[in-house]
Amino acid sequence: MERISMSRDRRKVTVQEGCDKHIRLKKLKNLSPETIKHYEEKYRYFARFFDVTRPCSDITQETIYDYIEYLQKNTKSNTITINTYLRTLRTLLNYFMREGYMKEFKIELLKEEKGIKETYSEEELERLLKKPNIRKCGFTEYRTWVLANYLFATGNRIRTALNVKTEHLDFNNQLIFLGKTKNGRQQLIPMSNQLSEILQEYLLYRKGKPEDYLFCSVHGTQLTRDKCLHLIDGKGNLRYN
Repeated sequence: MERISMSRDRRKVTVQEGCDKHIRLKKLKNLSPETIKHYEEKYRYFARFFDVTRPCSDITQETIYDYIEYLQKNTKSNTITINTYLRTLRTLLNYFMREGYMKEFKIELLKEEKGIKETYSEEELERLLKKPNIRKCGFTEYRTWVLANYLFATGNRIRTALNVKTEHLDFNNQLIFLGKTKNGRQQLIPMSNQLSEILQEYLLYRKGKPEDYLFCSVHGTQLTRDKCLHLIDGKGNLRYN
């Protein structure tokens, strides 16, 4: 009888209560602030569609179908973007299912049409990697050029690159220490001779302390991912404001 009573209580947990518990769990697992923010934003969007004061057990397979139609009508997003919303929601609902808040069912993603990703042309790459005149350009222009070279040379994600500090660069052994990556694992990656020369010259120009972020703003603060996406566009052009 006690087990049945507990099961019934779990089915009364509201979506908002379940979301709060899930976010708390993610924070306890020490996920990055960016990842937590992603979950919170996508949950808030689901809350526009579904009354989160209702119990989790009210969510059914039909709810997911209705939510997909809602996304298609209200976001005008492509299939890939809609699947991003669904993946985040699926993570949340799978948690609800494991906790016994709702019945189990499978959440399918939409079928994506695979296309060929556009890459930079030789002309765009040449323009992107053309070194500015250090004597004439400002710090922002020079730093953005160094950042572009770093990303191309290492293949790091932007968030990973922005967490690199000066003290993480080992020029003697030509290694870069990555303390924060997407999978949460620390890594050592090689540094090419060309990148080593670029970074050493940049640090002589930039100065600062070992604990400073490598790619910072003019005020010395850490750059944001959104700012970086604004600085480097898809056509090989660099912006400096």
